[in-house]
Amino acid sequence: MTATLPEPTLIETENIHVIDCDAHLTEPADLWSARVPATLRDRMPKQETRNGLTAWYVDGEMWASIGGNTIGHGPKKVLGTNTLQPFEEIHHSAWSTRERLELIDEQGVWAQILYPNGVGFSSNHIFAISDIKQRTQILQTYNDFLVEVQHESGGRLLPQAMLPIWDMDLTVKEMTRLIDQGIAGFTLSDKPELLGLPELPEAYFDPMWDIFNETRTVANFHIGAGGTREESEGLRQSMRDQRAGKSPMTVNTTGAKVAAPSWRSFGPQRWLAVMATQMYMSNVRIVTNLCMSNLFDRYPNLKVVSAESGIGWVPFLLEALEYQLDEMVTTDKEKALQLRRPTEYFRDHIYVMFWFESSAPAKLVEEIGVNNILVETDIPHPTCLYPDAKGHFSRVLGDLDPVSRKRILQDNAAELYKIEVPVGR
Repeated sequence: MTATLPEPTLIETENIHVIDCDAHLTEPADLWSARVPATLRDRMPKQETRNGLTAWYVDGEMWASIGGNTIGHGPKKVLGTNTLQPFEEIHHSAWSTRERLELIDEQGVWAQILYPNGVGFSSNHIFAISDIKQRTQILQTYNDFLVEVQHESGGRLLPQAMLPIWDMDLTVKEMTRLIDQGIAGFTLSDKPELLGLPELPEAYFDPMWDIFNETRTVANFHIGAGGTREESEGLRQSMRDQRAGKSPMTVNTTGAKVAAPSWRSFGPQRWLAVMATQMYMSNVRIVTNLCMSNLFDRYPNLKVVSAESGIGWVPFLLEALEYQLDEMVTTDKEKALQLRRPTEYFRDHIYVMFWFESSAPAKLVEEIGVNNILVETDIPHPTCLYPDAKGHFSRVLGDLDPVSRKRILQDNAAELYKIEVPVGR
């Protein structure tokens, strides 16, 4: 099914340059082959189409999907699918800098913060490659591509780079290298312990947090970024089982079977809708832990973004955190961990974002905090706002005062990611 698309609507009365804080950059077919010497190409990911399905392969084995891509040629948005297949069906704006800029110009969007697509929302898929030299080459080549995109776009497309968190010395070097080239933030796993690493507040990660704190680059947690490659494979298998009419199951990190997100009686499209709805709120875990920790006491300049997670759940979470802190944290030792209240940490350090929501932007801005809200389009993923993002934002934020509306649509993101916006129209 192809969506019926309305004519774009613009906010005519205000000088606002909308900054889209979560869109996705699909990995182009030649990402690695065009950027490494011929002697290394056999060890790099290769895009192959087998039986009409395109995916990424490493050392002959499937490594990653091509991600969510629902904007086809035309361009047009296709409903009812997670991704168009094969790769040739996808509109070039998914990976072409020039065509992406044309697309967002048509949408009334000035700049985009870009996350990975098929290769995972943090470096977990790359971590799954056992050869460390090969793994590092793949990651650094990918990050070099991101720098190219940002420079080619004139600073309007800002990809968030991946980090080699399996090696903290290398992480520090990679952060420094990329920040020097203009990268404004990094996308992180919210569950490194699933990879056999320490948890985020432990001493192992201190050098990484030091750099975030000193440089004021952004720490981004995209929904689904903490899943291991094995979990991703289990989810894909569960989707295949659903399409084949089998009983879908997923496997957790201990190897135990767990229930799939959706009932097996649902069809594949409904299964995807149920799974996606649950995933939107998966970042509740990282936000809750951050607000109940002392990480922001230790790193007072740290800014954290919860990407693609929506905002409607935030007031309940903050209220629950405040209540549970007083009800449950009573001993002197436990009370001494943090210096401030959870809501204070949230207000000063954490950003959340919305796209399709109407109720929360219209009714909950004060409870969430006007300085903590960003907007996104999620292009080219399923349920992305296309092609009238600015019209949607104008409608759902229409009752806000002009200063608050401009802050949510432009100023928060411009300040956070250090984006220069034009003066005047």
